[in-house]
Amino acid sequence: MNSDETQERVSLPGSAQWMLSSLEAEVRPVAERVTQQVRATVPGLDAPDDSKLRHLVFTAIHNAMRLFVDEALGREVSYMPVEDAFRKVGYRVAVRGRDQELIDQGMTVAVGEILDELRVRAADNELSASALNAINGAVTAFVAHLTAQISVGYAAGTQARNTDTGLARARLLAALLAGDEEETQTQAAVAAWEVPDSVTVIAVDVRPDEPISGDVLGPEGLTRPGRTPQPVVCATADTDDVVAAMKAVAPRTRIAVCWPVPRADAPAAWVWATRALDLVAAKVIPARPVIDCVKFRTEIWLHAEPVLRRQLAQELLQPLFGETENSREILSETLLVWLETRDSAPAIAARLGVHPQTVRYRWKRINELFGDSLHDPDFVIQLTLLLKASVPLWIAGDQSDFQRFREQEVG
Repeated sequence: MNSDETQERVSLPGSAQWMLSSLEAEVRPVAERVTQQVRATVPGLDAPDDSKLRHLVFTAIHNAMRLFVDEALGREVSYMPVEDAFRKVGYRVAVRGRDQELIDQGMTVAVGEILDELRVRAADNELSASALNAINGAVTAFVAHLTAQISVGYAAGTQARNTDTGLARARLLAALLAGDEEETQTQAAVAAWEVPDSVTVIAVDVRPDEPISGDVLGPEGLTRPGRTPQPVVCATADTDDVVAAMKAVAPRTRIAVCWPVPRADAPAAWVWATRALDLVAAKVIPARPVIDCVKFRTEIWLHAEPVLRRQLAQELLQPLFGETENSREILSETLLVWLETRDSAPAIAARLGVHPQTVRYRWKRINELFGDSLHDPDFVIQLTLLLKASVPLWIAGDQSDFQRFREQEVG
């Protein structure tokens, strides 16, 4: 039975209804006590990594008690939300690979606690034995109906666990990249994927003629074909094998491999790996078949906030933007080398391949442009990072900073 039409309605004598009316205002605290007793007695329903199940158990008990009291008092009710809650409890227990006996134990504890509560209230209200028997009979029928809903949900969860591994792996990948630990554990149980403490997140710039399917990665890797860039997640220990498998079937495909991170940091690692691909496209990072992100952490960090970089460029680098293109290029290059090394003119000249006097001329112009700001430690730190992030873009041909400057000048 799973609809309002098929469940026999609760019908009680007037004295029983009167007694239940005294419970109406206390349904929630009673439900909380019952739920706590279930959790204490059946630890399997109180897994620390599954607060959703704990919440579902409370919701099911609370809503069932509310429904029973409302219907006993002659109100119009709908069974559908309560049935749905109990089916969800059964489903979640099944997909987590736990035995239905856990729920049966929980139901036994819950019913026992509720009947004890009703017997105490019956004694306090001097309810007749026949009226109490009527309540017990109604509760028994009501519980039998809800137990049937648990079985329906458990059967659906078992089927999903047995036949829906592919979908579960896709959901597992999504949960990992969203940082949803509870959903990660749930879908990992369905997909039979042992969740590692340390993972490697990979962003793949897939070529249309070199698709990478989940089968290519084997059971160790999770991926989602069709997404651009295509995400791949694996245990850190399996990284080399997963990368080798991808290169074997897609040798021209570019792969950005983030450094190993704790599982909870997978969402951030996905941002870093995709940013590495973006920086390859921007010619900030060298174009290689496999991008080892750990070698470019500084670039990835410096380009973490592109909007902020653009705004700071307009504020701090404005003196450079007023120079001619050639002057801007040589001055920014010389200034960055000095900021990074603080070397003498001859040492900077040797690094740049120019005469020391040329460096001195450039340094004179740099001082004219920036003045006393170059003696401000905070300004120098910001300027260093800003130039390290911006100069590679300019060298690669990105002229957007200068275009914004010109537009502001015109405006």
